[in-house]
Amino acid sequence: PAEVHGYTVAPGNPRVREILAKSLSEKFSTNLEGKNLFLTSGAAAAITISFKALAEDRDEFVTFAPYFPEYKVFVESVGAKLIVIPAQTSDWQIDFDKFESSLNQNTKAVIINSPNNPSGAIYSRETLERLAEILRRKSREFNHPIFIISDEPYREIAYGIEVPYVPQIYSDTLVCYSYSKSFSLPGERIGYIIVPDEIADFEKIYGAIAGSARVLTHVNAPSLWQLVIARCAGKPSDISIYERNGKIL
Repeated sequence: PAEVHGYTVAPGNPRVREILAKSLSEKFSTNLEGKNLFLTSGAAAAITISFKALAEDRDEFVTFAPYFPEYKVFVESVGAKLIVIPAQTSDWQIDFDKFESSLNQNTKAVIINSPNNPSGAIYSRETLERLAEILRRKSREFNHPIFIISDEPYREIAYGIEVPYVPQIYSDTLVCYSYSKSFSLPGERIGYIIVPDEIADFEKIYGAIAGSARVLTHVNAPSLWQLVIARCAGKPSDISIYERNGKIL
């Protein structure tokens, strides 16, 4: 049938997006609708599309060590520069002095990955609130928004600790998510970008994401797997195996 194997519209099957938005809104106590989601072929597609949508000449993207090494390749592929803040190894949170001194007029976005690959660290609500305060102040100083790109493929496999929902703390946030880890389906390539209503220039940002996806040859996320994630919306992942292995380590 066409719905299973045919093209969908570029942002994804509208019915699937509405189901996911309803589930996410219940989970995070927010007001997402289908129009706030753009379905992608996994988190790698989500972040590269987001980088391309935001990047302009001389732009810089900031991230924190240790980081997923392909960030550098992905950022440079859209003509931007990756700035890396050294790790704060005492607690794996953010060294805010080094971070703030790195920000300048060319800073377009900050990439965060919490839970983190490879350290496993999770940013606390306090850390994220301080990050948001700095970015709001610097956005005013530079007279343009500085975005957060929150790369979250490991969100569901954290246990015994809160993973804060970043758009509730900082409105100019794009959330990039993958089902690769939560469903253990890394080869099926399915995920999404959340574009909150509150983000600066919502229509322009969402349109830039759609255009960037097409330029990067992401015609649409796999049609069959869009239907699968809609069927599984809101169902918990079995993280007991991760927890068992963590205790062994």
